[in-house]
Amino acid sequence: MREQVRSKRVFNILMVALVLMLAGTVGKIANGAVSHADQIKKGKGNVNVNTCSKRELMKEIPGMTSHKAQKIIRGRPYSRIYDLVTKKVVTKKELSRIRDLVAVKDP
Repeated sequence: MREQVRSKRVFNILMVALVLMLAGTVGKIANGAVSHADQIKKGKGNVNVNTCSKRELMKEIPGMTSHKAQKIIRGRPYSRIYDLVTKKVVTKKELSRIRDLVAVKDP
């Protein structure tokens, strides 16, 4: 009996926490305050590595350094995303981190 009451309490606490988290997210979206990190999780970034500027790369891709952005620009043009690795601009690990943020479109 005690175990059922305890389980029900834990369940209720978790449900309240979930509702509060969802309410906070809905509020952010309604106010247009969805962070860049939230957009990254959803893969909404779309930086064309063939045409974007150094500043755009650094602004849109978290952790992008000036040096790395310049390497991307010097390696142009790219016909596919994996060219960033074959041209030794980024490592496979770095590519897996930015894959959802970048696109390769005709220059």
